[in-house]
Amino acid sequence: MSNLTGKTLSELRAMTPSEICTARVAYLAPLSKKELIELEMDATEFTDKPEVTTGEHGILARTQTMRDAEGDVLQVETIEHTYFPTGEINEIIRVVRNASGDEIDDGRIEHSLTAQPVGHSVLTVVLAPADVSGITAPMHGKCWKLIDVGNYSLWAVDAPASVLMALHEELWAMSPTEVLGVLAVASARSNVFLPAAVRHYTEVSVEDALARRDKIADYLDGLGKNTTVLCTATTEHDVVNGIVVALGYTLQNVWDAM
Repeated sequence: MSNLTGKTLSELRAMTPSEICTARVAYLAPLSKKELIELEMDATEFTDKPEVTTGEHGILARTQTMRDAEGDVLQVETIEHTYFPTGEINEIIRVVRNASGDEIDDGRIEHSLTAQPVGHSVLTVVLAPADVSGITAPMHGKCWKLIDVGNYSLWAVDAPASVLMALHEELWAMSPTEVLGVLAVASARSNVFLPAAVRHYTEVSVEDALARRDKIADYLDGLGKNTTVLCTATTEHDVVNGIVVALGYTLQNVWDAM
């Protein structure tokens, strides 16, 4: 209680029960119902009991809703499992949506019935200069040049989330401004793009992502490329595909280049 905070144990002992009650009432009186509940529960977020759907081999889906003190939805996390016919887990797919139903985070884990391949497990697809020797942010680990894009190139880079922001911010500020940068996260093992992962980690809004798509399309238009597919892209996966198609390639060419 702010009225009592800072008082020593001796000062509190010297107060009468009535004085302590009066101080508590004075502190609590202006608080809203939401603030009172948060104070009482010592928390600002509360989770519902998970909703679980099961099937022949185990859990199919688990949905967890997070609410504020008054019961309004903050976010909903859904985790889905798929299974091999023999019963082992195949994929674990995680999607988090905000109160408006917009996807704000996602993830995918794929299992294999055989030994896991040796090598990098996560790659980041980056639009960067054809010569990255001047980049100060980590082009972390091994990187592969996939396709040239005028004076720039698509790169596959081993870049965990811890360095993603620094790399994105440096490329985002380079000329042409707000065109270069991290485009999508791909799993080298399963060749799967995670549409919202980069937007989440780089704190790029949907509006900013679409504006960057348009800037990239304008740049490629200037090179005489057909950007019809790119201009309709609404996810990072589709942006990468649109760039690749505009340059006369396919995504399989990108995977083969890795």
